[in-house]
Amino acid sequence: MGTADAGGGELADLAELVAALDGVSGDRVRDAVAAFRAPIRVQTAGRAGVGRSTVAAALTANGIAGAVVEEADAVDVPGAPDPTLDGDVVVYVLVESVRDADRDAVRTLDPAQALFVLNKSDTLGASRAAADAWATATARAAECSDEGGLPTLPLIGTLAGTSPESGIDAVSAAVTDRVARTRARRGETLLNALRSQAARSPASRDALERYLAGDHAVALAAAAARLHLDDCAAEAPEPPRSAADAARCADWWRAQLARQPTARRRRAVVDVRRHYVRIWQQLSGSPGT
Repeated sequence: MGTADAGGGELADLAELVAALDGVSGDRVRDAVAAFRAPIRVQTAGRAGVGRSTVAAALTANGIAGAVVEEADAVDVPGAPDPTLDGDVVVYVLVESVRDADRDAVRTLDPAQALFVLNKSDTLGASRAAADAWATATARAAECSDEGGLPTLPLIGTLAGTSPESGIDAVSAAVTDRVARTRARRGETLLNALRSQAARSPASRDALERYLAGDHAVALAAAAARLHLDDCAAEAPEPPRSAADAARCADWWRAQLARQPTARRRRAVVDVRRHYVRIWQQLSGSPGT
């Protein structure tokens, strides 16, 4: 879905151009661009002693592009209010099982933007053999998912900085996917704001419409469209490495158009296909149409 600050310079230039043409519209475009480009907050949460800091450090060390990792205060502390879990992505850390306090804390979270991490997975089960311990941890993670309503991944947090067998790669991949989805939703909000300003501001309309017709806006629209096409995206071809690959991707998405049951999904398919056509033009050296 693209890097966090892709097109950042172009957007900054657009905001300044619009401001020179229409001050009110310029302020609104600046605000929309700032909201889009703000770092995405990944929040680690959970009860005291589960390893919130360890998981936060492991995610930070792995590097989640365009995101900042924050640690929330502990949940279920006697005499203290529970923290507000308001991160763009919430990584809720468990040990052993889902407790009532955990279930209450995550009740309102969207599974598409949150997950459980079952930390200290090496302490589960009777056997300390690596294969046995990991099999037990994987089974317990599935139980936690059923009990708490969020996808769950096992982790040996103390090994996260030293071993691929810790589970941190899978956790980081899940977080990265949720960060990308957040960025895509922000892109959709940005494009809607720019379209709104183009309609309201005759003075800056041409500048805004030039950006909206450009490659960066087309890429943002495609990323946002994929949010509405998870089933198609799961079966779609791999990202293109050549003009021929891009042409095949465009053809594949064109074939999906007639299969979509709603106008919204058809518009989303058109947005994704348009992006691959642009990629084909760039890789083949063909002029834009």
